[in-house]
This record gives sequence, structure tokens and C-alpha cells, in this order.
Amino acid sequence: MRPTRTDRARLATASGGLLGAAALLTTAYFTDFADLEAQVDGSGNTFDIVVAGSVDSGWRPGPGDWVQGDDEPYVIDLGDESALPPGATTHVRIAVKNDSPRIAAGIALEIRDPDPLGDETDPETGRYLELFDKLEFALSDSGTTFFEASGSGTAAERTHTWPAALRPGQIRLIDVGVTLPRDVDDRWQAAGTQVQFGFEAVSNVDSQG
Repeated sequence: MRPTRTDRARLATASGGLLGAAALLTTAYFTDFADLEAQVDGSGNTFDIVVAGSVDSGWRPGPGDWVQGDDEPYVIDLGDESALPPGATTHVRIAVKNDSPRIAAGIALEIRDPDPLGDETDPETGRYLELFDKLEFALSDSGTTFFEASGSGTAAERTHTWPAALRPGQIRLIDVGVTLPRDVDDRWQAAGTQVQFGFEAVSNVDSQG
């Protein structure tokens, strides 16, 4: 029997009971993957992307917010009591920066479940443990939605590639809305998930700054 994830908190059912399902998104985290696919001359042509994020509305990254995400995931703490009832949406703002001095970068973003449990259920209640497949994601920039995906989709369907390269020093801010649909029922009442936003960058020598 597989135990539930240690970082998942269970919802305490109030005396009146919960109406529908509810979930705890305990953490959202993301990482970058810098994949250099071009020859460079070694004279300042390094290739680097960095990431940052927050749950605060209107947040913009400062100089001290940027971290390398390729070794350890960068965690956005949504709080242990971040309940997401059916029909509700929680928001995260993430950012990626091309920290390379000269090389432009093509950027792709994949939304992932880093610890998928599939159809596993709680042996005591019979309820599902995994919530990721039920979630809906909407990515926007300056209030305009440019990509939507479902947790139940394929990796390709959960991946967005920007047509324009990220220039050296340029920052891209992304607002992510995570929604639990209203039709999710009590079978997912104690389910939870983590969400990973994986940035993958490929050098673009034709767009060097």
C-alpha cells in the first residue's frame, strides 16, 4: 500500500460537511532547462536563463528574486491552507529572464505534475489522491490569455512555445490561473497535487543582441 504524499495536507471536513470537492495546492514550483545548441566563441557568449515567481498580485521580480532553477526546483509556497473548491481559481505569477549577455533564447514552457499518482485511491475512503488531471490552466500576459491547457492533456498539449526569442536581458512575465472545474465531485475531496512549470531554452544565434 502506497502512502499519500507527505507534503499533502488533508482537508478537515467541517461539521456540516464539504459541498463538492476541495483540494490543497501546497506548492507550485518550476525549473529552467538551459540547452545550448550552438557553437559559441567563449568571449562573453554564455547562455543562461533564470526564474522567479510569487502569489502576490501585481508582483514584479526584483534583482534579488532571480534564481537558477536547473539544479533544484524553485518553490512558490501557496500555503498549507490554500483550499481550491470546485469552480474556484488560484493565481500564480511566474517570470523567466534571459540572463545571457549576448545570446537570444527560444523559450518553451511545459506544465507538469512532478509526482503523478494516476488513479490511485485512499485505501480507507476510496477517494482519488491525484488532482492534477482535473485542473485547468490559463496563461496570460498583460491580461490577455495566450495559452490554455488541461492537466489531463498530453505533454505536448501542456507545452507552449513562444514564437519570438527572448533577447539578452529581457524578462517575460506570465500570469497562471489554476482552476478546479465545478463538475469535480466528492471522489476528489481529499486529493491534492504539485504543479511544475518547466522552462526549456534553446540558443538562437540568429537573434544575438
